[in-house]
Amino acid sequence: MSGVAGGHRIDRANVKATTDRYVSDVLSGFAPFRSAEISGSYNTTGKNDFGDIDLIVHLDSDDKKLIKKDLQKYLESKPHTEILPFTSEKYPGKRSYNSGEIISILFPQVGHDRAVQIDNIIALDKDESVFKKNFLDMPAETQGLIMGLVKTAIQEASMKRMLPDLFARIGLEVPDTDRKLEFTLSGVNLSLRAYEADDNGREVKGTREILWNSNKWKDTVNLLGDYNLRKPFEELLDDVKSTLKHPTSKQRVKGLFNSMVSIKSGEVGTAKAERKQDTIDMVNTMEKYTFFRDNILTEGKAFHNRSWSKNLSMADVVNLTACSLVLLYVLGEEDDADAKKYTRKLYSSYPNFTQVSISMSDLYTLISAFYVKSHMLNDDTYDLLKPKALPAWFMRKYLTKIALGDMSNQDAITFFYKIKSTFRVQNGNVKQALSLAQRYNKLDGNSKHKLYQLLYGYLNVHGRIMDIFSTVRQKYFNSFDK
Repeated sequence: MSGVAGGHRIDRANVKATTDRYVSDVLSGFAPFRSAEISGSYNTTGKNDFGDIDLIVHLDSDDKKLIKKDLQKYLESKPHTEILPFTSEKYPGKRSYNSGEIISILFPQVGHDRAVQIDNIIALDKDESVFKKNFLDMPAETQGLIMGLVKTAIQEASMKRMLPDLFARIGLEVPDTDRKLEFTLSGVNLSLRAYEADDNGREVKGTREILWNSNKWKDTVNLLGDYNLRKPFEELLDDVKSTLKHPTSKQRVKGLFNSMVSIKSGEVGTAKAERKQDTIDMVNTMEKYTFFRDNILTEGKAFHNRSWSKNLSMADVVNLTACSLVLLYVLGEEDDADAKKYTRKLYSSYPNFTQVSISMSDLYTLISAFYVKSHMLNDDTYDLLKPKALPAWFMRKYLTKIALGDMSNQDAITFFYKIKSTFRVQNGNVKQALSLAQRYNKLDGNSKHKLYQLLYGYLNVHGRIMDIFSTVRQKYFNSFDK
């Protein structure tokens, strides 16, 4: 059980039915109620269950504090079988919790003999509802990154001598003031503040004045018009790194991100916590995280794209792993130092391939999928891969040989035969690539070129966003694009 109410998790299949019943049986009887809409990860992720239901509730009122009290009183007037007493250790017996923009209650789940916490997120007009939905539908890490971009927008525009243009995007003129100006974004609105700054640039307490605010989401989109806010976090971070120019902007983004994105006690040990930690690490090493524009193969890229990884079939994993191993072997034989470095990383941190981390290389994640279940792939995919796993010592032995440039002709024959037979490779082009790799050092130029084409052909279609292919394509395969 979780949250202030002590609710149970709810299956995706039951979220809408439970929400519909709550709206029809409870909210519809509250006179100022106008509409309700589910927000948050239910709309933007493929998760199968949720810790609570986030519901944006539009109420007709000019006074949020007062209308929240009225709603809370109304909710607690409902029968105990409808608005249930809390079962959490901290608030046992309580029937509502009013905090900030939210009123939390415990409501019976449709389809199960248990209850779920519903967070009523209050909005007083349609613009506020749309604003909150757009903000809350974004993952926490994207929220944190966008808030940092808003925070640094003025200093970035000033550095580029485009401050009037920035303000014009949202229909404003630059205020005539000597005070420091700063935009801020929250889950409630976008605002412009002015304050006096000390010698270190910090806000002097008591000097802040809010000059303007807007709960129209389009103003946030227009203010950050240089960015596509719908991009996945990793791609947006890549854009942030390449566009922020002011000396302090990246540090300010990091500071705000770390204050907003944190791992809660109830999340420790979960996939959600791992994802948060990965994104925290990415932002904190912003200058180093180059997303493979350099010819250095280090951290993975493809598995940050969950829509890609969750759609990988067993055959996809088999073929991508086989092609990537052949590619590393071929580059190692051509004495490519980056490929050898990449290969060493495959077995140096987790030699048994049983630890899963999104910060590891894409090929490591593929290899580990044969040995341990990963939240980055569907469970069915892992179940099909498990019988095809080579002994970890065998995989490690030949990866070490590739990294050291110590693969003999017989080693290549043994290793790639085992890959082909144990993985039960079915794709004709991948099988042909494995066969050519077995005798690579005896191939003539035309046969080697054929092998390169086979690898390029498969990876370009199925693994184009993988780290290994993104870099190798720049170094070796550009001519195949022409």
